[in-house]
Amino acid sequence: MMSRQLKKSIIISFLFGAPIGILAFTLTIFIPSFLSGHTLNTILLLGYYGKSIIGLLLSFTVALWIGGKLAFKCINHGNSLIVTSFKYSAVINLIIWFTFIFIVLLTFEDDKILMIIPPIISFIISTILSTFTIGLLVSSEIRNVIK
Repeated sequence: MMSRQLKKSIIISFLFGAPIGILAFTLTIFIPSFLSGHTLNTILLLGYYGKSIIGLLLSFTVALWIGGKLAFKCINHGNSLIVTSFKYSAVINLIIWFTFIFIVLLTFEDDKILMIIPPIISFIISTILSTFTIGLLVSSEIRNVIK
């Protein structure tokens, strides 16, 4: 049975992580076409990676649950906010980008290595950025709930 504080931690992960994560993902897809005025690039991106994007978004909900649980445990064990934030961000990004890459490997027959380079770079960048932004916010809010 989950404790009340653990449930609140998972809810905080969802309340902050879901809207910000989906917004960041949406902006990442559509900003290039807004800046260039060419929507063809976005259409090609969605065409190539459509199934993988759906898998990423579905796995995001599971990742937020696991991340909220992990952050709760880290804070209870006395980890600092930055360490908790890094672990939270790393586990969420690892889950969603692994799912993305797995689907890419299943759906593409040619140039598999070439097709997984952008997701690997995205994993690294999003882990670093989210550690110092949303990860800190979620970790701080979970710490406030626990203490």
